[in-house]
Amino acid sequence: MQANAQKYDYDIVIIGCGIVGATIARELSRYKIRTAVLDKASDLPSGASRANSSMIHGGFDDEPGSVKAKFCPRGNRLYHALKDELDFKLSECGSFVCAVGEAEEHHLERLFTQGKTNGAQGLEIVSGEKLREREPHTSPDITAALWCSSAAIVNNFEATLAFIENACRNGVELFLETEVKGLLFDESRSSIRGVVTNRGDFKASVVINAAGVYSDVISEMAGDDSFIIRPTRGEYFIFDKNIGSLVTSFLFSCPSERGKGITVARTADGNLLIGPTSERQEDRDDTRTTASGLDETFEGAKRLVPGIPKGMAITTFSGLRANSSQDDFYIKALDKPRGFVNVAGIKSPGLTSAPAIAEYVAEMIKESLGDMVKFEENPGFVPERKHIPRFADLTMEERAKLTAANPAWGQIVCRCETVTEAQVVEAIRRGARTVAGVKFWVRPGTGRCQGGFCAPRVVEILAKELGVSPLEITRGGGDSYLLSGETKTPLLSGGPK
Repeated sequence: MQANAQKYDYDIVIIGCGIVGATIARELSRYKIRTAVLDKASDLPSGASRANSSMIHGGFDDEPGSVKAKFCPRGNRLYHALKDELDFKLSECGSFVCAVGEAEEHHLERLFTQGKTNGAQGLEIVSGEKLREREPHTSPDITAALWCSSAAIVNNFEATLAFIENACRNGVELFLETEVKGLLFDESRSSIRGVVTNRGDFKASVVINAAGVYSDVISEMAGDDSFIIRPTRGEYFIFDKNIGSLVTSFLFSCPSERGKGITVARTADGNLLIGPTSERQEDRDDTRTTASGLDETFEGAKRLVPGIPKGMAITTFSGLRANSSQDDFYIKALDKPRGFVNVAGIKSPGLTSAPAIAEYVAEMIKESLGDMVKFEENPGFVPERKHIPRFADLTMEERAKLTAANPAWGQIVCRCETVTEAQVVEAIRRGARTVAGVKFWVRPGTGRCQGGFCAPRVVEILAKELGVSPLEITRGGGDSYLLSGETKTPLLSGGPK
């Protein structure tokens, strides 16, 4: 999937290949536009698109008239429409915002009203008893809940990969491990001419800044300092699938000034997910978890579902949200330098809004920068994309058919998630270059043992497919090497063979 072009000459360059950059790339691939997407990560998804709640929001949380409110309901509908076309997992589970007591019940009414104003679909306020008919493990203290039938949870890895893979199928070029160091301008600095990277200069008439927590840094390179990104860390637990059935919907507490609060949900793949916290920080890359943050996560989740067994947790993680000083999405084509487009401050509901944002950005560029980039329809545009077959979800007949054609389909690499050698090989051939990258594509290492069984086998297959030594394989790029030497290499001349 990654490009190897030597001449970096494009119409449009997108900085960042999270869900926003990926959806914009796919939207632009409908046209005969030379588009490049740059990301400094070694594998996708990275940043906030890798570590989030995976929630497809209904559209009732955001203040009517805000940019978020404009895009969230439309984005929700697009995910439902695209899940089959782009073949990513979407669990149409619905959501409940849970209230305890009269004050919070009044807040549900406010959410209901603004959801109706925003165009959110499937809203209803129900009693605590009605909630527990559907979710019997929820707290008896909950007195009412706002039900949203259109809310869903997505496999965020698959969704990001689906959009960018389809974009590349339609002519977009992707460059990973490519970090932007500066911008190129014309002599008067009135127009953009491209970007400077660690891999050389990429010429372009339009540059789209979708750089997540670094979007203000990139914007300052263009002379726009009108917003500041304040990274906010959120910490999560993931639990074994054995307790995934504790809930079937996405459960929220009533939101506060710190955000939507701790949530409890069954992921698209059947695990139980709780989180996130909301902690402001200066560091744009610090995604560690903390004892205090995880305690806050677990205690908050217990207020919704008291019986969550902490001992069934299989891993923890954290992600960074790109909170903007403007407290809203910041989507704007600058007057000067002309050709620079900010798509910044895309925090929650950014994952939900991304496909709708992409539509808007493409139209905005067409209307305001159409003299710089010619929008001519791509007659060969292919909207469909198929994911690698998910062996664990197939019938025995379907498994037998695949294995008969290729015995590697019958070789189990990951026992926890029933991932086969053929899936790992196909993930690598589609672009995975690290152990984490293979995990994002086909899930080895996401189960109870967290890679204890399958990681050595994944390293072996990566080395073979990439034609390198296992010593060169990394967990997630950079210097995250997994092996330091061969255990059976003779230590002394004449030693054991």
